[in-house]
Amino acid sequence: MRKLSIAAALLIAVQASASWSQAAAEPPKILVDGYGEVKTAPDLAVITYNVRGEGATSDDAVRAMTTIAARIEASLRRVDAAALPTTGGVRVSPVKGSACKDGEYSDSEQLSKGACAIIGYVATQSVEVQTSDVKDAGTMVGLAGRGGAFTAQLGRWDLKDPRDAKRRAISAALVDAQGKAAAVAAGTRVALGPILTIATTNRDVVRTEELINSLPQSFAAAERDEPVPVKLTPEPITTSATVTVSYAIAR
Repeated sequence: MRKLSIAAALLIAVQASASWSQAAAEPPKILVDGYGEVKTAPDLAVITYNVRGEGATSDDAVRAMTTIAARIEASLRRVDAAALPTTGGVRVSPVKGSACKDGEYSDSEQLSKGACAIIGYVATQSVEVQTSDVKDAGTMVGLAGRGGAFTAQLGRWDLKDPRDAKRRAISAALVDAQGKAAAVAAGTRVALGPILTIATTNRDVVRTEELINSLPQSFAAAERDEPVPVKLTPEPITTSATVTVSYAIAR
């Protein structure tokens, strides 16, 4: 049994020695981070607005809401035929008279009769529209307001496909890393060898600069044959990348 224990101890010692030798044999290297950033003109605009319908019954309110939504969509497609609104949640709420003191945090329940009788309903829906017609996005916001939209606004600029911008940012980051590694090598009086590893880091993200451009709307705006043009100058979208690169030290 004692011989077995000694043999096991010797085996562990040999394995540990081999592991240490492998670690010690790892060649010296230079490890640097590189940062790259590119700017790209947006090719996509995202418009958001809310649609509201009112009626004596919930059906009337929803019907009014869908009618307004269809009118707005038709107006937007006059500018961009490919514009396709996507809708969010629908909410239908009862409306009571101002004399009713019913509140969300009321101490006592109020029956829907007398001063608290339901006098109508309001239906609301949130809508988002993506358009490639960037230059006319502001005009489309105005059209949505003319059609009866609430809080119509240009939510943000974006890129339809950010992958090319990401590749260019990574290329710029690699150039930056190479410059840093060359400076380290020169400062330490060693020769820079070939690249050993390259890795992007968790800081490697696309940052889309959002433009919140809320435009005042008038519910009583007169219908016109031509929309009111709005000139926009979108800010370029910044795409960044960070890479970690290790270089061998030439001997």
